[in-house]
Amino acid sequence: MTASEQELRAAFSAAMAMPDGAAQHAALDAAIRAADAAGQDRLAFEFRDDAIEKYVFGGDDRRAFLAFSLSLAAYDRDPEIGGPGTEHSLLWQFKWIVNALPDFPDIPLDRTYRVLADMRARYLRGGHSLHPVHQARWQIALHVGDLDQAAASYHDMVTAKRDGLSNCSVCVPTAQADYLNTLGRHTEAIAVAVPHQNSWCRTQPARVRTSLMTAYLHTGKHRRALELHRLAYRTIRTERMHLASLAVHIEFLARTGNETRALELVERHLPWLEAPVSPADTLSFLGPAVLVLRRLGEAGHGAATVQGPTGPDGRRAVLTVDVLRGQLQARAEELAARFDARNGNTYQSELLRQRIGAEPVLGKLALSVLDTVGRRTRPLIAQVQTRVAERTAAGDVAGAALARLDAAYLLREHNDREIRLTAAEEAALAVERAGLPDALLRARELLWDLYRAAGQRDDALAVLELLLAEPSLPTPRRAELLDQAALLFWGAPRAERREQAAALHRQAGDRLAELRSLQDAVVCLSGAEPERAVALLERADARLADPPADADDDAWDTLAGRLHLTAARLHDDRDDDVALARAEQAMRCRDDDVRIEAAVFTARHLLRRDRPAEAERLACDLVRDADPANAYRLHVVRAAALRALGREEEQAAVMAAHDIEPWELDYGADDDDYDDEDDD
Repeated sequence: MTASEQELRAAFSAAMAMPDGAAQHAALDAAIRAADAAGQDRLAFEFRDDAIEKYVFGGDDRRAFLAFSLSLAAYDRDPEIGGPGTEHSLLWQFKWIVNALPDFPDIPLDRTYRVLADMRARYLRGGHSLHPVHQARWQIALHVGDLDQAAASYHDMVTAKRDGLSNCSVCVPTAQADYLNTLGRHTEAIAVAVPHQNSWCRTQPARVRTSLMTAYLHTGKHRRALELHRLAYRTIRTERMHLASLAVHIEFLARTGNETRALELVERHLPWLEAPVSPADTLSFLGPAVLVLRRLGEAGHGAATVQGPTGPDGRRAVLTVDVLRGQLQARAEELAARFDARNGNTYQSELLRQRIGAEPVLGKLALSVLDTVGRRTRPLIAQVQTRVAERTAAGDVAGAALARLDAAYLLREHNDREIRLTAAEEAALAVERAGLPDALLRARELLWDLYRAAGQRDDALAVLELLLAEPSLPTPRRAELLDQAALLFWGAPRAERREQAAALHRQAGDRLAELRSLQDAVVCLSGAEPERAVALLERADARLADPPADADDDAWDTLAGRLHLTAARLHDDRDDDVALARAEQAMRCRDDDVRIEAAVFTARHLLRRDRPAEAERLACDLVRDADPANAYRLHVVRAAALRALGREEEQAAVMAAHDIEPWELDYGADDDDYDDEDDD
C-alpha cells in the first residue's frame, strides 16, 4: 500500500526537523524513496530540492551528488515539475556540486569539467553573470595545481559582474584571501577580507577570520592573529564541516611555538577523520597534524604518548608521538598520491611536503589570555598573574593552575565575552592537567554558567555531561543543573530534563522544586504531546495535594496557582468545565500576576464560548486591583466583550482611554499561553 501525500509530507517534515547528521540524512533518503515508490514525481523532486542543502551542510556530499543528478534530470524532462524558483534553485546548487566534485579522488576530472561546462551553458541561457562559473573554474584549477589557469580564472571572476547567483559577499572575499595567502600576498589578503570579518552566513565569519589570522601572522600583527584564532576556533571546534579550516589553526599553533596546544587540537579532532566531509578535507588536516608531530619529535618528545585513532572496539589507541606521526604521514602520502593520479601531476604531494616541512614564523607566541588582556584589565589580575609566573617558574604546576582559576573567576564579569570564556577554558585545562579534581569541578561550574550566558548550547551541554558524571556532585545540585539545562530547550527535550530534575528534587526532599519542575514539563508538552502532559499533570496534582509541613506558604500558593492555570490552559479545548474550574482555583491565588492571568484566561475563554456579559463583568471586577500592566490586559478583554455585546460607544471609550489598538481585541495584550519567569 502506497503512502498518501499527507503521510509522505509528514515523514519528510519529521526528517527535516531532525538534528543535522547521518541519522537525518538516512531519514530524508527514506522519505524521498517513499515518494518515488508512490509515483509522486513532483513530491520527490520537491523533497530532493530541499534535502540537497541538508546533505551539503551536513557533510554528506556524495548524497548531494546523487540527489542533484536526479533532480536535474527530472527538471530537464519536465521544466514544470517544480515551482517558479526551481531554475534558480538548481543553478545555485550547481555551485555546491561543482566545487565539491574535485574533493573526491575517485571522481574523474572529466566529470567535473563536464558539470562545469553544463553549469556555464545554463547560466548563459538564463542570462546570468558567469561570476560563480569563473570562481568555480579558478578553485578547480588551484586544486589541481594549474596556477596559470587559476590566475586567469581569478581575474575573470573579480572583473565579472556579481548578480543574484554569485556566492555570498563574505564567502567570495574569503576565497580570495585564501588564494592571496597561498601566493604570499598577505597584505592584499587583509585588504580584501577585513571589511567582512564580522559578517555572517552559514559558514561565516569563522572562515574569513581564519584567513585573516594567517595574513596577520605573516605581516607581524601577532596579537590580532591570536584574537582571530580564538574567535574562529571557538566557532568551528564543534562542526565537522570546518575540518579544513581547523587544519589552518593547527598549522598556526605549530608555527608559533605552540606545538603542545596544537597537539591537543590534533588529539581532539582526530576522530573526525572517521567520517570526514571529503578526502580533500582529510588531506588538509593530515598535513598540519604531521607537522605538529614532526616538530614535537624533533624537540625530543617522540616517545611521549598521545591518543591515536579509534580502534574496532571503539576505544582510542594510545600511541607515541613518533608512531602516530608515521601512521598519519603514510595515510596523507597515500591520499595525496590518489589525487595526483587522478589529476595527472604531483601537485598535491608537493603541497603536502611543504606543509609537513613548514618552518616556524616566530619562536613563541604567548597564547594565554592572561598575557594578552588590555591595559584596563591588567590591574584586576596583576597579583594573580604574578602568582602564575612565580608558581610556573618554581615548577609548582598545581599552584599555577589554581592561580589561573582565581584569574578566571576575577574575569567572569569582563565585558569581552572572549576573555571571559578563554580565561575559564584555560583554567579548566590547567587544573585538569594538574590533577586537581575539586578545582576542576569549580572550573566546570564556571564554564557551565559562562557558556549558557553566551548562548553556546553545545559547549554548555558538553560541560554538563562532565558535571553530571562527577560522583561527588550532591543530588540537589544535579537537579538544579538539569533545571538549568532544560531552559536551553523547548518542547519535549525541555520536558524530559524537567522530569529528570523533578525525580532528583524528590529524592533530595525538595517538594517545592519538584512541583516547579513538573509544572514546567506540563507546559512544554501541552501543545505537542497533550496526552503525556495530562499524565504529568496528574503527577503534579498528586504532589500539590500533599504539601510538606515546612513548605513556604506563599511560594507554595503561587506555584499552586500556576499549576492550576497551566491545567486550565491544557484543558481549554478539551473540557470547558475542567478548564474554568482550574482557572477559578488559580484566581484564588494570592499572587497578583497569577490571579490576573487566570482572570484574563477565564474572560477570554468566556468570550470564545459566546458568554461576553460574564467576561465583561469579570474584567470590571478585577481591573481596579490590578497593576498597570495587568490592568491594561483586562481593559483589552473588556473592550472585546463590549464589542461582542454590541455596546460600541462604551467599547470606543475604553479603547480611547487606554490606547488600545483594534487588532489587540482579537489577539489580546501580552496574553501568552505560558509564563516563562524561570527563563530570566
